[in-house]
Amino acid sequence: MRELEYHTRQADACLDAGIRFVDSIGMDATVGSDDEIHDRFAQSVAHTRSLDADYALGASIMGQVQWSPREDAAEIEVEAMRRLGVTNQAHFLESPEAVPLQQSKFAMYRDAGALGPEMMFGHFIQTTPEIIAETAAGGASMSWQPASNGRLASGVALVPEMLEMGMKVGMGLDDQACTDVSDPWQNMRMGMAMQRARTKDPRSMMPETLLRLHTLGGAEIMGVADRVGSLEVGKFADFVVVDPRRPDVGPLWHPVRSYVLSMSLRNLTRVYVGGRLVSQHGLSTNPLSAEASVRVHAQLPKIAARLGHPH
Repeated sequence: MRELEYHTRQADACLDAGIRFVDSIGMDATVGSDDEIHDRFAQSVAHTRSLDADYALGASIMGQVQWSPREDAAEIEVEAMRRLGVTNQAHFLESPEAVPLQQSKFAMYRDAGALGPEMMFGHFIQTTPEIIAETAAGGASMSWQPASNGRLASGVALVPEMLEMGMKVGMGLDDQACTDVSDPWQNMRMGMAMQRARTKDPRSMMPETLLRLHTLGGAEIMGVADRVGSLEVGKFADFVVVDPRRPDVGPLWHPVRSYVLSMSLRNLTRVYVGGRLVSQHGLSTNPLSAEASVRVHAQLPKIAARLGHPH
């Protein structure tokens, strides 16, 4: 069982880095009594809520029903959602192994009453038409991670079908262990290529849809669209600046489509969080960034030497 600080220090690191985040917290529902499980989780949520609310935008459960041996795992999570007013970001139906078993666990979330706007399924690949229909009808959403899904050979989520059924969908990058490079433009293009190849219909995933899913769509499914996700009066001024001439991608026949199809990290010149410059030409303005880089290069080889290099 990990100490509480294992989680709280990660939340602190997000804050120190100047990242806005919704803190997704595992409940470790196989360790201790139900009261102890809820108490541990409540302590983590309380820590997140004690941080600067301009950056710590909320707290959420990292739903673990997919792996849990408990028959009542979904009920434990739903009880925590109701007690503390948190959302649930569940890894679900991701891997292509033991698919019937994974699919059978959907009923656990459904029967526990989890299928509402506060419920978000991450990946959501190994679905059925019935699972998609029930999820959409209940108001739950999904987070699409195409670069990660391709990297890990997980499969292709039926995103056009989900959107057609009215399900809210957002896009994310998972993490660098699964996507190698945190490049949202690459992620959008990979998602488009996957869906068009699967459906054999070029209209099944258009650049305009991808841009919305990767911005406002993500904010909507996390419940923070009132503060982030688009540039509007009353929201935080979080945005990026790209230069289509460095490197030159040619004429911008359609600004949105050129942005999605032609931009990359090479074109990214500046990143602003709350109107404040935090990155310029690929370099963070955070005074701790240089030290962080030194530590990464010093510590990771030591860890690899101790545990074995992950070839």
